[in-house]
Amino acid sequence: MNGHAWLIGILAGLAATATMDLGSLIGMLLGVPGKGPRLIGFDMIGRWIGYFFRGSFRHTNIQEEPVLPGEVPFGILCHYTIGTVLTLIYLAVSAGLHIPTGVLTALVFGVLTNAFPWFLMFPAEGFGLLGRKAPEGAHLTRTSFWNHLMFGLGIALWVAILKPI
Repeated sequence: MNGHAWLIGILAGLAATATMDLGSLIGMLLGVPGKGPRLIGFDMIGRWIGYFFRGSFRHTNIQEEPVLPGEVPFGILCHYTIGTVLTLIYLAVSAGLHIPTGVLTALVFGVLTNAFPWFLMFPAEGFGLLGRKAPEGAHLTRTSFWNHLMFGLGIALWVAILKPI
């Protein structure tokens, strides 16, 4: 990728992640996560990744771990960094395979990024594969699916807006 493509990818990644966050808020208003306990958020991302620096990668229940200083801003930084890197991967794979970017490919990519929380993050946080061990009513899989669908939509939207620039 050339310098222009990197810039578009970084800006689109930041904007797509913000779109995901806005979509998450809309999802909450629509009742996507249900009325169960809230287990997804910047604090949980920051706590989970923050504990890496203490040598702890798996937890029985991440919510029972002591709060780390600065976990919310650290979680925001990690969340936006991950979203940007994933967007760059989407653009690189699309270019490498000569697949045009668009709504369908971005939505599919967004849904595929659920592999990370479903098979890595949730189990490591103590909630099992697909979040099946989460407390009743948490709906981790459904909430994650919705959020990552919004991320894919954000990628499609922002790449389309920014590519001509």
